[in-house]
Amino acid sequence: MRRIDVNRIKKFFGVASAGVLMAGVLVGGTVATAGTAHATPSDCQRYLQDRGYSMTSDRIDGCAYGARDGIVRLFCVALLNNSGVSQSHTETACRLAAA
Repeated sequence: MRRIDVNRIKKFFGVASAGVLMAGVLVGGTVATAGTAHATPSDCQRYLQDRGYSMTSDRIDGCAYGARDGIVRLFCVALLNNSGVSQSHTETACRLAAA
């Protein structure tokens, strides 16, 4: 199984999102951003802890990414899977983060 280089992915999406933001500013003049008031990374963390997983920095970051909108949520799955969380627990935890 190939390990995902999360830093490389973060860098790619950081550059890509900066380009999209700049394009939006150039085309539309402004870009509106909305926070995710409904996002609950703590529910994700609590779910994992209740299943016996310790909270590592990757798991905390994964739950935080799960609470964000858009493609960034994929980092939740990648970080949790790479940190040893089972697939079924990962799916539920990331869904709880996004709830």
